[in-house]
Amino acid sequence: MRWIDGSEIDIRQFTGEALCEKLAAELWGNAYEQWLECADFIQAASFLIAFDTELTMEGIFTFLENSIGHYAPDIVQAFRAIGDSNDADVLEEICRIAPPDVMRGEFLSGNYQEYDITSFNDDHELTEEAEARILELNEQLYLYSGFDIWPLLFKYLDEQIEKL
Repeated sequence: MRWIDGSEIDIRQFTGEALCEKLAAELWGNAYEQWLECADFIQAASFLIAFDTELTMEGIFTFLENSIGHYAPDIVQAFRAIGDSNDADVLEEICRIAPPDVMRGEFLSGNYQEYDITSFNDDHELTEEAEARILELNEQLYLYSGFDIWPLLFKYLDEQIEKL
């Protein structure tokens, strides 16, 4: 199986938790595009680890403005894959209010063509109401609600590895 750096790896030697540890240690030396060349379950883990790191270190607004925000649909899909529909729904709503591509002044993905135009003022900045709503939604994400996504991710990975 293809690893994030393009090398071949025997994933069956890992548990879900050990695979996450390996990903966390090796993820950042590789471009996001390389992640997309890996198996879906490796992508899901990669995007959740990256999202967690960004959210922990920089917060939701930086996530929306940084390049990882471009992959919000992949992160939503990863949440759904592990069985976490709450965080998937919350992140989708945040991105509907403030699409990452719009936040960067770009339309890279085309995934957010329909967004709440009233979220932005005449200077193309988020309104106070939109910022407040995003912060309210942000508090519902696992990192702030006390919900632990990691056992879900480990179990999902264990199941995927078992299928190989």
